[in-house]
Amino acid sequence: MTPLRLSARWVIPVERPPIEQGAVLVGSDGRIAAVGRDADVPGPAQAERWDLGDAAVLPGLVNAHSHLELTALRGLVRDLPFPQWIAAVRHVKNALGEEDFRASARWGVLESFAAGITATGDTGSSGAAARAMAELGARGVAFHEVFGPDPAQADQAVRELEGGLAALGACESARVAVGVSPHAPYTVSARLVRAVAALARRRSLRVAMHVAESREESLLVERGEGPFADALRRRGLAVEPQRCSPVAWIERCGVLELRPLLIHCVTVDDDGFGAIARHRASVAHCPWSNAALGNGRADLAAMRRLGVTVGLGTDSVVAGGRLDLFAEARMAVLGCPLAPRQMLRLMTADAAAALLLDGVGVLAPGTWGDLTAVSLAAPSLAAAADPEEAVTGCATSGDVVLTVVAGRVVY
Repeated sequence: MTPLRLSARWVIPVERPPIEQGAVLVGSDGRIAAVGRDADVPGPAQAERWDLGDAAVLPGLVNAHSHLELTALRGLVRDLPFPQWIAAVRHVKNALGEEDFRASARWGVLESFAAGITATGDTGSSGAAARAMAELGARGVAFHEVFGPDPAQADQAVRELEGGLAALGACESARVAVGVSPHAPYTVSARLVRAVAALARRRSLRVAMHVAESREESLLVERGEGPFADALRRRGLAVEPQRCSPVAWIERCGVLELRPLLIHCVTVDDDGFGAIARHRASVAHCPWSNAALGNGRADLAAMRRLGVTVGLGTDSVVAGGRLDLFAEARMAVLGCPLAPRQMLRLMTADAAAALLLDGVGVLAPGTWGDLTAVSLAAPSLAAAADPEEAVTGCATSGDVVLTVVAGRVVY
């Protein structure tokens, strides 16, 4: 691969102060060879050179949680209480075929590139996201979902999950990992969760799970009541109160010990976040979709205070409407004031750590050459003297002008 050299008014490494009139050199191995002042970074004769001018180069953004296979469903399900919204999404999703999911996931990957996102923690049941990431050169973890609230069907669900994992084996590489995801407490039985946890433990698979997303979920787990419980009983399934929180329930089922990615965590209290931190699990924080779906606000301040690793996620565009991590960061600070660099970390280094991705989320020699460049030409961006403040305070996905994965320009 041809080396790539980017220069710009600012380089923002994230883990150290911004570099004015900076440059980044990505070697032929796809890893960063040098970061520094433009005058100090080598310029090999064979390198492809991009002088981006009035722009900021920063690490490629990391989306801790999305559903790329649902990109084509944007705007189709709106203004419903959360349990009905879930049912409506499932109804629409059931009408899609393999080619629909494939097109939708590819669209999602390309839209992510245009938004500066180079790595994604995706959950889905079709396998289309893993294939799209592999085909188009994205980075990330594709968590293959499994459903099944009927304990009697747990063994069959695990067999189908194993078949799905086998089919996705060809997608795995240094860029793309495949994991597993027992979907959520209202769609899986305790027996199935334990079986998936055992499978993940045997095969060293990464795990993600939607947990504590809504009050209705908490009612189901803690008291065996509410709309999710009613829906399960209408299917003839027994619902017993677990008399514990959703986080405590998945801990009983052996999930927390696997360092999972826990998605949403809106109704978690200090005890729950303490357990998450002790097990070195992480959280995908999706403030925009949490608000859009009326589920409330996850306590980011408590997560940070208790030492939980947190990365920002957009969730699916069905819920949030767009793949814009800059907007997610600004929504996050409404409930937890953060400095600009802390905001940047939530969508770069910290999100990479939440997904257990090594060598991603910072600009430093030896890390992967995943980068994005944001134009500073807009008046709102040009007015800020601090480039980190400009990017976190004013940038949108529409200001992205270049995206690179492992030294390859993808947008």
